[in-house]
Amino acid sequence: MKNDVKNTVGEAITVVNTTNTAITAESGSLPVFATPFMIALMEKATCYAAEPLLDEGETTVGTKIDVSHSKASGMGTVITARASLVETDGRRIVFDVYAKDDNGETIGSGVIERFVVDTEKFMKRVESK
Repeated sequence: MKNDVKNTVGEAITVVNTTNTAITAESGSLPVFATPFMIALMEKATCYAAEPLLDEGETTVGTKIDVSHSKASGMGTVITARASLVETDGRRIVFDVYAKDDNGETIGSGVIERFVVDTEKFMKRVESK
């Protein structure tokens, strides 16, 4: 892991459609952007933000999520998630995250923590169980 990278950010974008609603996630009964998909979009943004920190053969895994979902978004709404690096502690990296709709209104925000791992070693441990 590189230690000299500061202020990295990442963005991920999606459009609310039948593949990412509360109905599809089975997390609710309405055709609105589902909280699990919002969190996944935020995590995708953290992965993009983490890329400059990684050495060859490294990746990150999610370890902690503290996010609120404060506004519903209907079909066709464009959602942008943004992650900003706020802390590194060894291999632990922490991001402030938020998601906004195409009107610029925040629909969710919070903190996501990830951990840098060696991809090959990590998968060997997982597969040995």
